Amino acid sequence: MGVFATIGRGWKMSKLSMSVVKKDPELMVYMFISGFLSLIAMIGMSVPQYLKQTWAVDAEGLMTPMYMGFVFLGYMIISIVVTFWNSAIVANSHIRLTGGDPKFMDGVSAAISKLHIIILWGIIAGTVGLLLKILNQAARDQKGAAILAIILTAIGAAIWWMMTFFMIPHMIIEGKGLGDSLKSSKKMFLKTWGENITSGLGIGFIGFFFMAVIAIVTITIMTVLGPLWYVGLAFGVIGIAITLAWMNAAEQVAVTALYLYSKNGVMPQIYQDLGMKEFDMATPFL
Repeated sequence: MGVFATIGRGWKMSKLSMSVVKKDPELMVYMFISGFLSLIAMIGMSVPQYLKQTWAVDAEGLMTPMYMGFVFLGYMIISIVVTFWNSAIVANSHIRLTGGDPKFMDGVSAAISKLHIIILWGIIAGTVGLLLKILNQAARDQKGAAILAIILTAIGAAIWWMMTFFMIPHMIIEGKGLGDSLKSSKKMFLKTWGENITSGLGIGFIGFFFMAVIAIVTITIMTVLGPLWYVGLAFGVIGIAITLAWMNAAEQVAVTALYLYSKNGVMPQIYQDLGMKEFDMATPFL
């Protein structure tokens, strides 16, 4: 019963978090800006290799050390951008969930005030993420031990995700340093581990459902319109972009709500108004 109750709470929180995003559409604007800037960075990283510039690729088509450094820098920029706008979402969510009425610049200002620590954490998170990606690719290239290697890298990624789940709230809301934020994040996650996982899965499932519907509608429109198929394609691209922004914003709202409940022992009032008046924590993981 305890496991199913935990899943139920996490599922309900995922739906309510997505409802909160509708009250503050600027959270989705944050996501669009983050996605746009990340896309620009990705394109900038890829252009030298695509154009086969001599400083980027050698005669055999392999990346040069200079280009590898350039790509690493690009990954760090993307990580910092994502961390910055996620921080803005957490800041605005905190204002909303504590009874305030956040404006667009509130989250931006809060993120700018912690820019130094956001840059440091973005570099650390980006480096770890890149290393995990490299290890995962290396694991896939193994022959006999490929499955075991992939499992081990997946476990490593999961542990890192758990330890850093509440990093941003502790950095942005409490103003803690990286070391203290990491310790507090780990401790808080172990207290609310079931809800953290199931709320994320719930948001992902709901988002997947909407994207599946959008994909079906898009294919239908493209088929019906014939020569004007691009109209249907545009509908699909916009629809999926909005859904992804909604999902990502809702995930950060859920993180902020769980953070507040863990700190105060009471669900944020907006969740209570939406029907979630009680939220008993699961038994600590450790």
